[in-house]
Amino acid sequence: MDKKFLLKSLRVVSILVGGIGLTVLGILLIGGKTFPVFAQAGFLPSFNTKSLQGSGGHSDCLSCHSNPKLEGQFLDGEVVSLYFDIESHPESTHMPRCAACHDEQQVYPHEGSVESSCSLCHWQNTDQQEEPQEMLFRLPYPDERAMSLEISNACQKCHVEKFTESDDSVHLKIMEEGNRYAPVCVDCHSSHDIVPGGLTRTTIPMICGKCHLSVYTSYKSSVHGSALENEANTDVPTCGDCHGTHVVKGLDQTSFRVDSITTCGRCHADKALMDKYGISVNVFNTYLNDFHGRTIDYSRKAGNLKVDQATCYDCHGVHNILPPENPSSSVYPANIQGTCQKCHPDAGGAFPQAWLSHKVTGQDDMPILNAIEAIYKILIPVVIGGCVFYIGIDVRRRVASELKKRSI
Repeated sequence: MDKKFLLKSLRVVSILVGGIGLTVLGILLIGGKTFPVFAQAGFLPSFNTKSLQGSGGHSDCLSCHSNPKLEGQFLDGEVVSLYFDIESHPESTHMPRCAACHDEQQVYPHEGSVESSCSLCHWQNTDQQEEPQEMLFRLPYPDERAMSLEISNACQKCHVEKFTESDDSVHLKIMEEGNRYAPVCVDCHSSHDIVPGGLTRTTIPMICGKCHLSVYTSYKSSVHGSALENEANTDVPTCGDCHGTHVVKGLDQTSFRVDSITTCGRCHADKALMDKYGISVNVFNTYLNDFHGRTIDYSRKAGNLKVDQATCYDCHGVHNILPPENPSSSVYPANIQGTCQKCHPDAGGAFPQAWLSHKVTGQDDMPILNAIEAIYKILIPVVIGGCVFYIGIDVRRRVASELKKRSI
């Protein structure tokens, strides 16, 4: 065999083998084989972004976000930590994968951070001899609030029902008016600390108090708030019982006033609950039987929401409800006249004496009123019954007279 022909054949074979090898290697490197971004790995992976949509759990994200030095800077200059310690959030292993909530971070390296940030993680592939003391990345948000609003919108993907309920919330109306700091999901439920039952009756007032500090201060000193905070009594109402949770209503809504009597009645008309604390359900029943309560109740049932008769909170207060024996209470004997004058400016010193203070006339300390009520129970049926009987006799006589005239 010719020596030159043999050398040419070997050269061709080597080129073919080398070409096939390079092709296979290129397919492995470029065709989708990517590596987690470990700062200490000592290699620089392909910059082809990897989708997190099918990522299992949090491992891909934690390859970077488990570094305590990791920080992010918003466009307004504010710097926040991007460190996530999964040991401090054991419930996170049961949460959706990170990308389910972080819509704008569906791939990594995250878009907009690669150009100037590669060397922060992959410092070993540069001329640096030591790991950077700071790892600061650009964040594609004007400020932290913009990120919170985006993440809260992602909650809708799973919690459609709760978002639908919130359509009538006073918070949403405030947001639509341009106040971007009106509460959204993450403000109440937090972000990585979401657990079933995480919002307890004890914690709800504190969460609301982050925005409504003055109201929270009044509530804490009230008969309801002090029992909740000092005695851990979960029978007392919290913010959500009166204002709702996702459908949050305020005093400026027309229906809130007339609905307040049923709100208070849920507890104060519950005999079993009131007996636990020595409170009579007559507190609620006597209100419904007086002028104020009947007017409010009839108007509510008739659909008339624009009424100005006194409701429970007009006399007892809104958040600062105190026991009647407390000298600071609006219904303390020395303060009742001033309370009445809010609606009745001409009310004199004797005006409050017409109020029975939710007492019933059958009690032993009011024998005269008890006797008057007993007389009325007999007198009213007799008078009305007598009138009806008289009218019946008169009608009968008139009909008989008319028939007699026609027969002549």
